[in-house]
Amino acid sequence: MSTPRLPPAIEQQYKRLQQLSSQIRVLQTQLSQLELQLRDTENALKELGNIGEGASVYKNVGMLLFKSEVPKLSEELSDKKETLDLRVKTLQKQEERARKKFEELRERLSKQLQTYQEEGRIAG
Repeated sequence: MSTPRLPPAIEQQYKRLQQLSSQIRVLQTQLSQLELQLRDTENALKELGNIGEGASVYKNVGMLLFKSEVPKLSEELSDKKETLDLRVKTLQKQEERARKKFEELRERLSKQLQTYQEEGRIAG
């Protein structure tokens, strides 16, 4: 006795649910990485604010360190922080939308499966 197949529409929705789940995981990973970069940038800005303007500071470019000036480096870090803030907010919105779609689809799929099962099409 073989197990009855689900209708293609339900299978398609289930695949979409899996895709949304994967998308949410990717967004969470990207968001975590950006938030870490943002915290590092904020900490660097804070430390720059604690030293004198004439102090020697260096910036890391790849595998090299270059001497820089505090005001210039502070401006670069401020710009980077602004960009990271914007990217974090964008990713948060994308994640929120993906989660909402996921929940809506999960509820709809659950109802369809329940109806399908109640109609006796799935042995349960």
